[in-house]
Amino acid sequence: MMKTGADGADLGFVTSRNRPLSRNAQGKRSGPVEDVIAWAWRDELPKVPRRQDGPMAMAGGWDSTGRFAELLSLVDAFGVNGYGAVPDFSADSWPCEDAQAIGDAVMALDDCALELPEDWRPAPELDRFGGLGAKAVSEAWRRMTHDGQGRVTLRLKPSELIIRRAVMGWDADGMQLDAVRQEIDRHGNGKPRYYLQVTQDQLTGKVVDGVDETVARTIEVNGVDKRGDALPGAYTKPYLDPDPVNAIIARAEHEIWLSALAMVHETVAHKMQDVVMLPTTIPVAPWLTPMPMARVLPDLVGNAVLLKAQQDKADAAMALRFPSWFKLFNKKNAAPA
Repeated sequence: MMKTGADGADLGFVTSRNRPLSRNAQGKRSGPVEDVIAWAWRDELPKVPRRQDGPMAMAGGWDSTGRFAELLSLVDAFGVNGYGAVPDFSADSWPCEDAQAIGDAVMALDDCALELPEDWRPAPELDRFGGLGAKAVSEAWRRMTHDGQGRVTLRLKPSELIIRRAVMGWDADGMQLDAVRQEIDRHGNGKPRYYLQVTQDQLTGKVVDGVDETVARTIEVNGVDKRGDALPGAYTKPYLDPDPVNAIIARAEHEIWLSALAMVHETVAHKMQDVVMLPTTIPVAPWLTPMPMARVLPDLVGNAVLLKAQQDKADAAMALRFPSWFKLFNKKNAAPA
């Protein structure tokens, strides 16, 4: 969206986080890669018509108006174009070359496979929970990726991740794990649930030498007696609350998003004609951002300095890690699974 001041002067493009692109000495619009991508998807790429998956049905002059009145939306009725944007039916021109170059670079990321960095530790705060923390990280990776045809890919396409961030921005609060604590499974009245593993002989459904065959299996049963007291060998089940998996996924997607932005910048920044694309200004690990100094008590200053040092170290490590999140994968030349 382009905004103008009271005097009609152009104030630049406004992103989903309301950060207008500035102008440099040559009069060109300039901004970090995330803001330039937001401009492309909000202002330029909607000018591309709807993607056609087949012949378009004959329509009457008022059909589109009738469908909009019924759905109050153009999305369901008309779909999206090849860049995943809702077409702007009032557009009277094609998108500029800069925006098309950006769009093509973003969509090309879908042909890349993920390559997990060897030193990836998305949630060191969970180390104190031992196996529960490791299980949460493993579950997060399982939920967000798909392993097939000899490569690991995001369930959410890289292009979709970039487009979502360009339109909606990003949420730092959703990456916090400070409130996570270990709890145990309890009844509705607050008393712990106890479990016990026992070995039982179970029928297999087969008859051997005229006798029903059985097999010993270990099963889990209620671990309390009739009075509600825990039986010998009974145990409780620990879990993390709140569930940290979504926050870990958000952290991973944040890093992958930054890696994708770095690749787009490397691919198209030097090709821009009317817009200057600068490196990203998004913090590498916003979950490590220290508290404002005005709120830090004197005895906590040392901790704040340590946290800032950790942030700087994470920034430096991530700057080197950006390209390693992706590796090119040529679908046409891929060997059959």
